[in-house]
Amino acid sequence: MAVHPNRKALWFGTEERMGWFPTPLRGADSTPEGWGTSGTLLNGGGYGFNSWGTHKTYTYEWPESSSPEVAQMMKSYRDGTYGRGLIYFIDPLAYTTNILPALWADPSMAVGGEGPSIVPGVEPEGVPTSSGGANFLPTSSAYFSSVPAGDASDVARTVFIPIPEGFVLHMGAFYSGSAEICVSPVSSSGALQPAVPLTPLSPNATNIAPDTFTGGRGVRLWVRGPGDLTATALIARLVKVGANPGAVAQITRGPWVGGQGHSGCRFQGAPTYVTNSPIAGGRIGFAATFREVGSWEYGI
Repeated sequence: MAVHPNRKALWFGTEERMGWFPTPLRGADSTPEGWGTSGTLLNGGGYGFNSWGTHKTYTYEWPESSSPEVAQMMKSYRDGTYGRGLIYFIDPLAYTTNILPALWADPSMAVGGEGPSIVPGVEPEGVPTSSGGANFLPTSSAYFSSVPAGDASDVARTVFIPIPEGFVLHMGAFYSGSAEICVSPVSSSGALQPAVPLTPLSPNATNIAPDTFTGGRGVRLWVRGPGDLTATALIARLVKVGANPGAVAQITRGPWVGGQGHSGCRFQGAPTYVTNSPIAGGRIGFAATFREVGSWEYGI
């Protein structure tokens, strides 16, 4: 896939092989899904129940004038040609909001077993967020009384966040305690680099994404114990390498925004492949549907 570091392309692939892929057509569906039921009671009242946790589903279509090579590239990812792990991609419209999965952006979503915990096997207790109105932080934080020791080599403890070529990843974490929220960079060869603790931010911080990472395949985000942890919110944003100071300042400015990314997807079925014309070697229309499974598949 051609290098094309701007918002007219989608950073797409597996952890082993990622690159720039043509963006899908407008109107792409990325609706979150969760459990829910509702109805009418015998006395005429209403009821409604839903899971607080959700997962993302994506239905993407590409132009009918696409080349056979581009359409086959999507099929090759489905075939496992470029790795049989999870599929990752980042919506360019989320670069300046929050590319993290919702469950990592707001760890309190796991309170009461309503979603996967950012500390595997440890369900957090919900505690009120002390302040943070200026940054619109979640009203509840996730308190972990005992975070076990471990490291990022245990994939189930982590979520992978890709870094598109030509971009810098800015991250921030609102947390406190003796345990740490860490980032372990992944080199271009796939080697896991030493963990870097994210800077613990105060609720009313003006720079909400002070920690930067660039190069390599991306980073693994995880929680390092032993100790206790109160996690309120996390954020990750992208800015082009060499961006002017004004653009960087905009990226690091509050308020916090909920997570608009995902924890890794699998193909739902196989991509479609429709031959539309023999011109220029063939013109193909194709589409693919992806379902977020990462946080559940790895037991996070």
